[in-house]
Amino acid sequence: MRAFRVVVAVVVVLAGIVLGAPPAFAGNWVVTVLDPVPERFEAGHAYTIGFWALQHGFHPYEGTFESIGLKIIDAGGNPLMYSATALPEPAHYASTVLVPTSGTWTVYGMHAPFQDYKIGTLTVPGGLSVLPVPQHMPLEKDVWGEIRPPAVPMDPDRDPFEDGRTTVVQPQAASAPPAAAANPVSDSGGPATTVLAVLAAAALLLGLLLAHRRRRTPTPAPAQDRLDLHVGA
Repeated sequence: MRAFRVVVAVVVVLAGIVLGAPPAFAGNWVVTVLDPVPERFEAGHAYTIGFWALQHGFHPYEGTFESIGLKIIDAGGNPLMYSATALPEPAHYASTVLVPTSGTWTVYGMHAPFQDYKIGTLTVPGGLSVLPVPQHMPLEKDVWGEIRPPAVPMDPDRDPFEDGRTTVVQPQAASAPPAAAANPVSDSGGPATTVLAVLAAAALLLGLLLAHRRRRTPTPAPAQDRLDLHVGA
């Protein structure tokens, strides 16, 4: 019984560590909502882009971002990062982006300590295709003034952690056999994975404690055989 109480205490401590983890680890997320952007982008030209960094998709982050800006990644996986400047409105920023070469670029919002958020795909020369944002809760109160984030399409099935990086798929030779599908690897991990690891560790600890307790419990010695002596007359 005492071993069980020890394990429960350990689980409580570990759960507190998980719940007290940094925002990105604990499951919080931030989306990047763009202000209207140019209809066409050209290589070698600089463009100033306004955007909103919205925690849970609808309200300003109450803390201070360690860094914030925009990032573009080319088809080869090479990133270019552009820092942002805060504007007068809460959660409103601006970043100047210069795309050096033509091609297809994946665009992300950066807002450490939260995971990068995938905004969409930029074709140069051409335009920016923006993904719908994840479903968010309704506003409990209006925290914005006359200047506010634009209304954008939402996707209730989108996971805000679905893509924190770009995976480059190399072409295969026609004669090569089809490769077995691999399970995708996620950088976010998520709280569910952490909780399962905590429970597995607790179960292992409980087993070790119970095994140790059984080894220490003395085994009752068998009763000694009685020797009856009959003395003749």
